Amino acid sequence: MRATRRPLWRVRRDTAAVASAVVALGAGCSHGSGHQSTLSTSSASASKQSLSVSRSTRLLTIGSTDIQRAGPRGTVSDAMRRAALATAQQYVDSAILAPLETGKLGHDYPTVFAAGIRAAAIGADEPILTDLSVGKTMTLNEQSTPVALSALVDAFGTVVYVATRFAVKVQATTADGTTTIDRAVELTLEPVGRAWLVVAYRVTATRTAPTRKATTTAPRHPTPTTQRRARPRSTTTTVHGKSAP
Repeated sequence: MRATRRPLWRVRRDTAAVASAVVALGAGCSHGSGHQSTLSTSSASASKQSLSVSRSTRLLTIGSTDIQRAGPRGTVSDAMRRAALATAQQYVDSAILAPLETGKLGHDYPTVFAAGIRAAAIGADEPILTDLSVGKTMTLNEQSTPVALSALVDAFGTVVYVATRFAVKVQATTADGTTTIDRAVELTLEPVGRAWLVVAYRVTATRTAPTRKATTTAPRHPTPTTQRRARPRSTTTTVHGKSAP
């Protein structure tokens, strides 16, 4: 099944939010020709290695930037890129890493989302947006792709929306074994006061459940044995945003 969110420039602020869960993620937003640039972050923030040998994580970094303009003016400043990256990092920290490290969501998880979609993010969509269902792990290795930015600039040169797209892969161990989580994330951000908040999202989470090793006792006489099949991969997707006019 395919889920396609409306193109970024067709999102309307005053429309109601919608959400759905599907098995596979389809095509993303369409983009025309736009300015391409890459911002290199400082070496201090490019990566973070935990002091614990059982935990390895990396900070998000900025990748390409695509700008769609309704007029001849407008650009995405370095400050805007950093602000968008900070919001995406806050989502990863509070929704993915915190549950795997502590068994609880980060306390600032709800504040990542604008008021219009916050109820869905902390309600029906929480099992897909977060790894709270996995719970606290014993070891953790997290890697992510560079964050691709897509911005919409209006006719007056004002940046209206910035979409962030990236993938996160986690390998973690629990008492039941090793769990692998692959997540594709698209967060559409809008300036709300001094903050950039998530006003729409599309997330796919694929989790490979661990299989506990069975305890067996050798029979008195040789008998045929069969191998247990691994649990099937579980894939879920959530799409949430504002509908087009």
